Amino acid sequence: MMRKALVLVVAVMVLCPPMPAQTLERITVDTVFAFYPGSGQSTGQGSEFFPSNISGIPDPRATISAPSADPREICSIGLNGEIIVGFKGYEIVDGPGADFIIFENAFVWGEGRYYREPARVEVSEDGFVWTPFPFDSLTLVGCAGRTPTTGNDPFDASVSGGDAFDLSDIGVHNIRWIKLVDVTKIILDNTNHPDYDPTLTGFDLDAVVSTHGVRVVDQSSNVLVPRTASVQLNVSSTSAEFEVFDVSGRLVWSETLREGIHIRDLQFLPVAVALTRLRSGNDLYPVKVLR
Repeated sequence: MMRKALVLVVAVMVLCPPMPAQTLERITVDTVFAFYPGSGQSTGQGSEFFPSNISGIPDPRATISAPSADPREICSIGLNGEIIVGFKGYEIVDGPGADFIIFENAFVWGEGRYYREPARVEVSEDGFVWTPFPFDSLTLVGCAGRTPTTGNDPFDASVSGGDAFDLSDIGVHNIRWIKLVDVTKIILDNTNHPDYDPTLTGFDLDAVVSTHGVRVVDQSSNVLVPRTASVQLNVSSTSAEFEVFDVSGRLVWSETLREGIHIRDLQFLPVAVALTRLRSGNDLYPVKVLR
């Protein structure tokens, strides 16, 4: 598991409501809001692979019986792990049929048995209010990580494999963020579960794609922050304080972050020079954000 604490400036988008007439596009996940690794396995979590290994389409070499295990293509979330992913410059809107597909490395083996490491799926427009997809703990219907990847067109839910989700099923119209929370313990803790296997190590994310992507309109009158004004925070301690100061040195934002990877937009600040720092015990990791 990656063990370091640092702050990097990365590019993000400013979210504004989409225009109704905009064209639906094919998109793939390309940004991480937060990542809290679980236990059991750490494949693909290293900085040499993550987060590029979860962007783009699923591993084209994956099949129903031969899943991807390449750390360049998948990231193991681990038992009870959690990851929040999203899209730069886009949001997903509710359209006809499935709105997005999540690919894991489930596979079929033996006499038609499935090797499954499921995750609960929640979605959000703002990263604060979340709506979960209901799921069945026995059949795992409603979870990600249930259906193997076929290697066919990843944007066609009828042939792609993976697990498809329709926003209309939960009454949501548009989202920016998708949260995946590993629930493999549901299987491991029940030796009578139809998918029980003692070797399960937690959800492995390959890709998230959508055919209902809509470009976010940048309405300059509402834009407070340039698209480059965000910070990525890698917290290696149990917890750390993320603090934001305005140009006068006044503390304008503070929150406690648990161990993991976080990305924070600074769009709530006025246009100026802001200072941000990550504080863990007596250790401070400052960065100046020019705005």
